[in-house]
Amino acid sequence: MTTDDLPIRTKIVATIGPASRSPAGLRQLIEAGVNVFRLNFSHGTHEEHAAVLAEIRRLSRQMDRHVAVLQDLCGPKVRLGDIPGDRVDCQLGEEFTLLSDRLTDSPRELTCSYRDLPNDLKPGEMVLFADGTVAMSVTEVGPGRARLRVTLPGRLRSRQGLNLPGSDLNVKPLTGKDLQDLDWTASHAEDVQFVGLSFVRGEEDVASLRRELAARKCAGKVVVKIEKPQAVLHLEGIVAATDAVMVARGDLGVEMDVWRVPAIQKRVIALCNQLHRPVITATQMLNSMEYSSRPTRAEASDVFNAVLDGTDGVMLSGESAIGRYAQEAVHTMRQICAEAEAYLKANGPGPAPVAPTSLAGLVDPMTEAAVDAAVLAAKRLDAPLIVVATNSGRTPLALSNRRPTATVLALTSSEQVARLLALCWGVTATVAPEKPLQQELGFAIEWARTRRLVRPGQHVVLLEGEMPGQPNSRSVVVRAVLSSDHVNDGVVAG
Repeated sequence: MTTDDLPIRTKIVATIGPASRSPAGLRQLIEAGVNVFRLNFSHGTHEEHAAVLAEIRRLSRQMDRHVAVLQDLCGPKVRLGDIPGDRVDCQLGEEFTLLSDRLTDSPRELTCSYRDLPNDLKPGEMVLFADGTVAMSVTEVGPGRARLRVTLPGRLRSRQGLNLPGSDLNVKPLTGKDLQDLDWTASHAEDVQFVGLSFVRGEEDVASLRRELAARKCAGKVVVKIEKPQAVLHLEGIVAATDAVMVARGDLGVEMDVWRVPAIQKRVIALCNQLHRPVITATQMLNSMEYSSRPTRAEASDVFNAVLDGTDGVMLSGESAIGRYAQEAVHTMRQICAEAEAYLKANGPGPAPVAPTSLAGLVDPMTEAAVDAAVLAAKRLDAPLIVVATNSGRTPLALSNRRPTATVLALTSSEQVARLLALCWGVTATVAPEKPLQQELGFAIEWARTRRLVRPGQHVVLLEGEMPGQPNSRSVVVRAVLSSDHVNDGVVAG
């Protein structure tokens, strides 16, 4: 079996943009292995996003794929205003003026989306533009204006981003635009599973988004983006308060020393694993594939090591949004993830086994014990499949947290739950009506056989959570897959 044939446990998130939003482009990405589509609300209109969302849903039904959608809010990202001529070259030592309102047509007069920024700056502070490719220091401030001197030369374009490392601007976590975008979410609540919160600084930012979602009767799960120094400082509380996490290495690497980012990434992933929160590693993972059909060796190593670290998902940004090789980027990422997972299966997570973290707060103690029994049975028997029936998705998430060697097949009667599980490592969800235990096993084995996930002589493990009329019972059943129709079951826990 090649890496192309292996079931991939690490989830692939792809950002939609001009290179991929056509029906043909979306179909190609689903076929290549995308599990979650990201709609970036920093760009595009509500009408454009609605059209893409409708096409995603049409294709996912047609292709029988339960693809999730992540709506990524813009947040209080500070951006340059329009520059006369759309661009300006910044030479070392040159002076520019940042103004609340433009006074002349000089390209050396800059404005930005946060009008009070000139008043908030202090002499000696550093202002970074365009992901840190241009830097200026503040030399003088006055009402509505700040003088800047170029310390890192380069070219500025209209509407590029600004970062202020070390500054704590008095901005709200949700802008007026974000609130309008959440109104759009409310009108598409059934089709948006995750809402991304940008530039999080503390737990209250997460609570603020939850209040806005509740006010609009939206059930979408919150994905916080770790990209500010304040978020790193309050990491434990933020992760505990959210549903999922994204390590947004782009702005994080501008806001903080870039050499600190790998260690922060590992810390975030480890904490998310500990608190059973799905985590996505994002930004520049296969960046060269925006213009090349092959990644660099360093990029391949980056994706590989993120999988080894324990990430649930890896994300493509410009590679799938504006790149020339969107489908190839997804395919390449899938191959790298498969190789990393094969390495983990052969070599284990590390030199010393780590005791499993408690699942308290996610599932009850009986279900936790059944989850551990199912994982152990699958490992001892080298079973390729663990089947679990679920109404909420919590038990599959608990199984995902244990990183079993087997693929987890979640049977659910809810399309929403199936889509939510698209972000959980190792979990494949399918919608199926509730059935008695034997019929669930038969359905699951047939489903797996048609996808070449099981073969005669192997074993399948079934985890039954709380059963109708038996709230105090859990069971784990092992079945040998036979070439005939006969059933060979053994209850190993219950």
